Amino acid sequence: MERKTKVVIIGSGPAGITAAIYLKRALIDFILLDKYTPGGKVNLTGEIENYPGFSKVTGPDLAFKFFEQLQAMDIPIDYGDIRTVEYLNPGFKVVSDEETIYADYVIAASGTKERLLNVPGEERLTGHGVSYCAVCDGNLFKGQVVAVVGGGNSALQEALYLSTLTKKVYVIHRRQGFRAENRLVERARKTPNIEFILDAIPTEIVGDLQVEGITIENKFTNVQSTLAVNGIFPFIGMNPNTGFLKHFPILNEQGFLLVHENMMTDIDGLYGAGDINHKELRQIVTATNDGAIAAIDISHRVQ
Repeated sequence: MERKTKVVIIGSGPAGITAAIYLKRALIDFILLDKYTPGGKVNLTGEIENYPGFSKVTGPDLAFKFFEQLQAMDIPIDYGDIRTVEYLNPGFKVVSDEETIYADYVIAASGTKERLLNVPGEERLTGHGVSYCAVCDGNLFKGQVVAVVGGGNSALQEALYLSTLTKKVYVIHRRQGFRAENRLVERARKTPNIEFILDAIPTEIVGDLQVEGITIENKFTNVQSTLAVNGIFPFIGMNPNTGFLKHFPILNEQGFLLVHENMMTDIDGLYGAGDINHKELRQIVTATNDGAIAAIDISHRVQ
């Protein structure tokens, strides 16, 4: 099947949804595409305390609010897995596993995917005690012992969430300092069933059919030890979902999208928005900011 539109938005996380809202208000024809559930990684977050208008809200609840706004504005979401984006100069050909769409502009807002530990046992035990979503799978470990690997906001947020369900949470981090907000670190330190294990690197996930433990190595002493745990939640960063753009010279060494202030890349008409972009801060508010800027820039060019 082939279709034509003015703009294709790839991804329905906060960036893509915001772009859709602004384009709808500008009366510009567009198609909003996604492979997964609307809201993106917001759906996978336990509690959110830094999004304006909500002193505290769960990720799934906020994602549903986003979805409700799309419904109220009569903005549909089409589902498909993007294979490639071709530059026709001018315009674009967007190919998914479902259809081919021709558009004048593309906003890539496809977000990121979890970075793997890349240690023995991880791939084999994923879904058998190894999980990358505490909100999704935390209930499976009620009253048990789990380990969270990482030191950023996501790691500490998920450790705090898991502490409400489990008997004990180990937080394993490769250094003494944290990238997470100080408030989150202090909350975690004050939580009785959270224990920090610092200057430690995971070397193996242990278990036959189910996770039974995680082997760690001290960075300075090289001493290895194994913690008995039932579940392991790695939160060590994200890789961008930019595979469909890899043929363009617009990605940095890590694969993130290089954009200008108006969110457009060096390819005329191709924009980036949200966590997919090369930036210092990746938050819900920065994603919505990117989506708004990209959509407004397009609306100025169209009108």
